[in-house]
Amino acid sequence: MVPESYRWEFVKQESAGVKQLAAETGYPEVFAGLLAARGVHNKEEAQRFLYPSEKNMYDPFLMKGMEAAVCRISQAMDAHEKITIYGDYDVDGITATSILYLYLSKAGADVNYYLPDRMTEGYGLNENAVRMLAETGTKLMVTVDTGISAVKECQLAKSLAMDVVITDHHECQEKLPEAVAVVDAKQPGESYPFLYLAGCGVAYKLVQGLKAYRNDQTDITEYLELAAVGTVADIVPLYDENRIIVSEGFKRMKHPANMGLGKLLESAGYDFKRKITSGFIGFGLAPRLNAGGRMGDAKRGVRLFTTRDEEEAAAIAAELEVENSHRKETEQMILKQVTDRIEASDAIRNSRVMVVAGEGWHHGVIGIVSSRIKDMFYRPNILLSIENGVATGSARSIDGFNLFEALCTCSDLMIKFGGHAAAAGMSLKAENVPELSRRLNEYAKMHMDSQMLTPVQRPELKLQPSEVTIELIELIQRMEPFGQDMPEPLAEISGQLSEVRKIGADRATLRMTVMDRRRSLNTVGFRRSIMADYYTAGMEVSIAGNLDINYYMDRQYPQMILKDVRIAQDDNLEKLQHIFALRHVTDDYRLYCDARDKLDKSVCSRVFRFLRMQMKKQGNETEGSFMMEDIPFDSIHSAEEHIFMLMQTLYVFEELGLMRVETAGPYLHYEMIPGKTAKLMDSMWYRTYFVDFGAFQ
Repeated sequence: MVPESYRWEFVKQESAGVKQLAAETGYPEVFAGLLAARGVHNKEEAQRFLYPSEKNMYDPFLMKGMEAAVCRISQAMDAHEKITIYGDYDVDGITATSILYLYLSKAGADVNYYLPDRMTEGYGLNENAVRMLAETGTKLMVTVDTGISAVKECQLAKSLAMDVVITDHHECQEKLPEAVAVVDAKQPGESYPFLYLAGCGVAYKLVQGLKAYRNDQTDITEYLELAAVGTVADIVPLYDENRIIVSEGFKRMKHPANMGLGKLLESAGYDFKRKITSGFIGFGLAPRLNAGGRMGDAKRGVRLFTTRDEEEAAAIAAELEVENSHRKETEQMILKQVTDRIEASDAIRNSRVMVVAGEGWHHGVIGIVSSRIKDMFYRPNILLSIENGVATGSARSIDGFNLFEALCTCSDLMIKFGGHAAAAGMSLKAENVPELSRRLNEYAKMHMDSQMLTPVQRPELKLQPSEVTIELIELIQRMEPFGQDMPEPLAEISGQLSEVRKIGADRATLRMTVMDRRRSLNTVGFRRSIMADYYTAGMEVSIAGNLDINYYMDRQYPQMILKDVRIAQDDNLEKLQHIFALRHVTDDYRLYCDARDKLDKSVCSRVFRFLRMQMKKQGNETEGSFMMEDIPFDSIHSAEEHIFMLMQTLYVFEELGLMRVETAGPYLHYEMIPGKTAKLMDSMWYRTYFVDFGAFQ
C-alpha cells in the first residue's frame, strides 16, 4: 500500500488589494490575504465575516413568493385548518420539518408532518401520499426541502381541494408546480440576495416571515440550532446567510435549547466544553440522523427534535445510535464487496468511470459507499443494486468531471435519472449496465485526463516553521465555521525534517517535526503512518496541512494537522510521476513514452538488482517500498531520466507478471511473485520501448 498523492497548486492573492485590506483592518497581510480569498474587501465586510450575526440576515419578504406563502399559512392558522408539512427523509428535510412544526405548533396551529419512506416511496411527493393526506383532512400542505418538481402531484392536490405551498432550494425545471405560493431562490425572476440556502434555511426564512407577518413576539433564534445542523449536512456553501445560520447555531449548541438535539449530541460523544465544528456535525451528528431514513423511519428524527419528553428524546437518540451502527456494518459489507470486485477486475480498476453492480445492495447506503469509492480510487463511479432485472444506483464524481452531463449522453439507457455535476441517482434495466459503462468511459476519454484524475491540495499560506505563531492560528480560528466553499486555510510549511515516527497505541498516526534555523514545528498526520516508510530525518520537505493549537500541561503550542508531504522537485518530474501512476487508466504515459528515445536493455538488469538490494535493506524477501527519487543510476542522467528508466522497467516486469507494482505520485511499492520467471522479449512494452544498443556497434 502507498500513501495518497496530490498535486499542489498554491493559491496566490492579488497583493495590492491585500495590502489595502491589511492597512484598513489592522490585520497582518498574511491573514488579510485569507480574508480577501473569501470575498472580504474592506473593514466592514471583515467585521461581518468574522462576527456573523442573526441581525444581519436579509428580509424574508425579499424572497419571491414569501408574502403569498405566509399569508396562506396564516389564514390556515386562524381558521384552524389542518396543515401538513411534507418533508424529506435526509437531515436537511428532517431539520426543516422540525423548524416549521415547532413554530406552528407553538403558535397553536393544527399541524402535523409527513416524511416519505426512502425504500417504498422514494424522494419527493408521490400520488398515494397526496391522496392519503387529502382523505385525512389536510387543507394546506406545506413542503420543505422538496416539491419544486412535483407538477403532477400539485395538480392532484388541487383536484382534491387541498392547497399547496412549496418551499424548496433545489434547481427548478422548466415548469413550476401550480401552487398557492412557490418559495425557492432558484426559481426564475428571483431577486433574493443569496441563492444557496439549504431547505432548512428556507424553512427558517418562512418562520421569520410568519413571525413578522403575524407580529409575533416569539423568540425563533433557538431554531437556528437545527438550521445549522441541516445546513452543514446538506453541504451548501457556507458563506453569506448560510454562514450566519451556522455560526449562530453553533454558538447556541454548547447549551442547546432543543432537548432532542442535546441528547443526540451526547449520543455522538460531543464534549460540551469544546467548540462545535462543521466536521463534527458532518461526520458525527448527520450520519446518526440520516441512519433513521436510510435504515428505518426518518420520522424519528422529527420526533426527536419536537418532543418535550426527555425520556422519549433519550430513547430516540439511542435508537438512532443503534441504526447508525447497523448502517456502518451494512456500509462496510457493501464496501468490501465493491472493492473486491474492483480489485478482481482489470477492466473496472483501470477505467476512468467505475461502474459496479451487485445483487440486493441496500439502497439506503450505496450513495455513502459511492462516496467512499470516489475517495479511495479518486474516480467517478456508479454503484448499482440489481433487483428484479432493474439496476438502481447512486453516483459520485470528482472535481472537473460533470457527471450529470455525462449521464445525459446515456439518457436513452435510463428508466429515470437526475442529479448534478458531483452526484446523481438513476435506474435502468440491468441488461443495459455494460453499455452504460462503455459509453461513460468513451465520454470520459474526451473529457478527462491524468491531471483531472489526481486530487489537488491548494495551500494558501507559504510559511517557515518560525512564522507559525499562536497569534496567527487564533486569527485563523476566528474564520470558523469552515465547510463547503469556505475551506479551512491550508498552509505549506517548508524546512528540514528532524523527526519522523509512528505514534499512538495502534501506531497509525504519523508525527513529523520540521524545522528552520530558529524554531521547529510538530505536525500530526492521523492514519498517515505509512508515510514514515518513505521519509527520514534530514530531508528537505514541504508539508501541507491545517494549523492548529496543541494544549498540553496548561501551555499552548502551534502545530499542524498534516495532509500531505513532498520533497522539492520540478513540475515536469511531478507530472511524470502522476501520469505513470495512472498508466493503465489514461494514455498520457504511453504518449510520453512515444516521444522519448528507446532505452538500452541493460537498464532492466540494473533496476532488477536495485529492487533486490532494496528488499534486502528493508529486511524483506518479497517486497519493498521507496520514493522514486531514491533510485541510483549515474551522474550522467538527470533525475527525470533516472525515474523514466525505473518506470519503463517496472512496466515490463509488471506486464510479464514478475511483480505487482503499486504507485501514487512519487511513492512506489512492489511485490515480487515467488517462483515466477519470464523472458524480456515476451513483453510487448519491452519490444516497443527497449533496444540492444550493443547490436549496432
